[in-house]
Amino acid sequence: MSVRLPIRALAAVTPRVPVLVAPSARNISFFGWGKKDKDKAADAPLLSSERNLDALLKSSPRTQRPSYSPGSLKGSTIFEEEGPEDESAAMTTDQVNYGHLRSLRDPRHDVWSFGRTHEARTHRRRGRLTRREKILQEEKSHTLKSPFWDTSVKKLGPLARQIAGKKIEDAIVQMQFSPKKAAKEVLKHLQLARDEAIVRHDMRPETMYVSEAWVGRGEYGHALNHKARGRIDQLWLPKTQITVVLKETKTLERIKKEKDAKRLRKAVQHILPSRPITGNGQRQYYLW
Repeated sequence: MSVRLPIRALAAVTPRVPVLVAPSARNISFFGWGKKDKDKAADAPLLSSERNLDALLKSSPRTQRPSYSPGSLKGSTIFEEEGPEDESAAMTTDQVNYGHLRSLRDPRHDVWSFGRTHEARTHRRRGRLTRREKILQEEKSHTLKSPFWDTSVKKLGPLARQIAGKKIEDAIVQMQFSPKKAAKEVLKHLQLARDEAIVRHDMRPETMYVSEAWVGRGEYGHALNHKARGRIDQLWLPKTQITVVLKETKTLERIKKEKDAKRLRKAVQHILPSRPITGNGQRQYYLW
């Protein structure tokens, strides 16, 4: 015999099914302890609520990557292309292959790029050369930098000032008879610079002179200084190099001409008028 009950009464009689919620496991892993509980929590099956949340996130429009298709011209425009429009050729951004763009770069870019840059420089000033470019074309020079030597700037600086402005042969003679220890290295450096200038730039040794010479400081070396009673001090060993610029006497002639022309262009300044001392109220001494 069956008893008919209303729907509201049936809902009140039916027991409520409790919703299972995964407990938040807080494990502290200290030297490997608690790893088993962490693995069990990771292998536990997902509940229905969690599955529904993942499905919602995947189906959300914010998490989906939009696809774009290139636009096309309508039939009513005047820019319509001939032939039927092929809509199947539309590609999304994910389907575009950008690998062919790498082949557009010339593998020998370093070979032809300098020629193009040089040609652009010539047309930038309508083919006119600057003052510096004219000097580089007409005059020869050679710069040589030495390796770092075990000496200080204080010791190598006077030698650089001694050879600056002298002819190359005179500078070599100065270093041959110099009592300084670093003069031997400077002598070898001058001879090497002279030989390189002759071979590379076809410079004549009789017209060659040391235009500039300067020194540069390098990194310090370290050493130990042992003293009495077991004491040890640290030594800082300096390293210095010298740079030499060789030019020809043609450069000296140009500099001299420029100085003379500048002196002639300068206007003569008269501080006081040159008038003779006369008796019209002008005397040689003060009157007080």
